Amino acid sequence: MSPNRVYHGNHLWKRKVDSRRKKTCGSEHFKDGEILKILTGKIVVGHAIHNDFKALQYFHPKSLTRDTSHIPPLNRKADCPENATMSLKHLTKKLLNRDIQVGKSGHSSVEDAQATMELYKLVEVEWEEHLARNPPTD
Repeated sequence: MSPNRVYHGNHLWKRKVDSRRKKTCGSEHFKDGEILKILTGKIVVGHAIHNDFKALQYFHPKSLTRDTSHIPPLNRKADCPENATMSLKHLTKKLLNRDIQVGKSGHSSVEDAQATMELYKLVEVEWEEHLARNPPTD
């Protein structure tokens, strides 16, 4: 992974909170700048990441956000409509032939983060070339 990329998943900020035994969802650390320093100027990869940003009351530039729930080449590879929003569970099953978010424990932020990055890597070159030709507006 290049130094210009940061993987964002719940585990990133949750681990910071858990390591200090705080009883917050992470917004306290986010507001004091710890995570902001990590994210600023970096490409952030996540699945439906707007939900994380909203929870943190944070805006990250679209030009630096890679949301695997909205990457048409992933949907094409999974034989899904290009503009559809696909679940992480569905894309992981179709493209990585792996089940996630199963059992009594439900979601694992680490498992979700790993699956998201693996999905992104499947189309990284194609998607980054597309974005270079058609940059998103922030």
